[in-house]
Order: sequence, then C-alpha cells, then structure tokens
Amino acid sequence: MRLPEKLVERIADRIIKELYEKERIIEPEDPYTFRKRIIAIFKEAEEEERLLDEKTKEILKEKLDLLEETSLDYRTAYKTVRSKLAEEMNIHTSRRERMNQIAHRIRDMIMEDPQVEIYEEPIVIRNKIREILMEAVREEEEIDKEVRERIRSYSKRIVEGTPEWNHLYKRIYEDALKRRGLL
Repeated sequence: MRLPEKLVERIADRIIKELYEKERIIEPEDPYTFRKRIIAIFKEAEEEERLLDEKTKEILKEKLDLLEETSLDYRTAYKTVRSKLAEEMNIHTSRRERMNQIAHRIRDMIMEDPQVEIYEEPIVIRNKIREILMEAVREEEEIDKEVRERIRSYSKRIVEGTPEWNHLYKRIYEDALKRRGLL
C-alpha cells in the first residue's frame, strides 16, 4: 500500500502527538529523529511492495505465452501471482492487515529503541498506533474508491492492472490528493 508522503508525515506527527505530547505513553529523547524512524518504516514497507509488484510483473512477463494459451486475463493472473508472492514474502496485501503489520513494526521500534522512554504496556502502545493508522486507511480507502469510480465511469472499459489502467489510476489519484492537500 503506497501512501502519499504527506499522509505518512501526518501519521508520524499524529503518533508523536498522541503518544508523547498528549498521552505521555512514550517519551522519545529526540522527537525529530523518532519521526524520521517512523517514516522510514513506511518507506521500507513501500519498498517491499514495490519489489512484490516488480517480481509479479517479471513472472507474468515470463509466462505471457501461457496466459495467451489458457485465455486467462492479465488482471486475474496478476492478482493470483501477487497474492502467492505476498504470502511467501510475508507481506499482507489487505490495507488493514498491512497497517496492522506496520503498527507492529512501529511498536517494535519503540520497544527496542534505548532513546525512547516507555510508560505503558506494548499492547497499549500498539493499539494507539493501530487506531491512528486505521484512520489513515479509511482516508486512503475513500480516495481509492473515488479514483476507481471515476475510472469505471469512462465509456471505454479499462482492465485493472494493465499499463493504461495503472497510468489513469495514478493520474486521477494524484488529482484527488491535490484536492485534499496531500500532494
């Protein structure tokens, strides 16, 4: 799940505000460095997903003849291969599950960081982080739904996963982000 940079920054700021400034659940020695580490976790997750997509496309490119022989459409094949690879790479593909996975990583980073004082149990920290991340997921899902509806409204049927669909999705997604002040 690729989140806009400004949304990731807003999530990091909110985690610091809620856990440190408001609730005093944690106390990072240097909030700026702590914020950068949270953002780095999101970037690492994004890189994992980029590699997943790249490997999926590689496999489908190698098996293009088989796709044509079996009349299997690209979209179905893409989803199937991506799902199998994601399982092998331990990457959750559901937005909510992926955010849960990221919440665990942020919690683990907090628990392992000697520069962060911890005043609450790990489960409380993870739940607060998860709550913040789920709000971001809801916002991202609204944007995604809006983009997909606009693509479906086109008179020409555009198949998801094709280069044309991906290009159109990206363009409309960026427009939606601009309208919300996230780009």
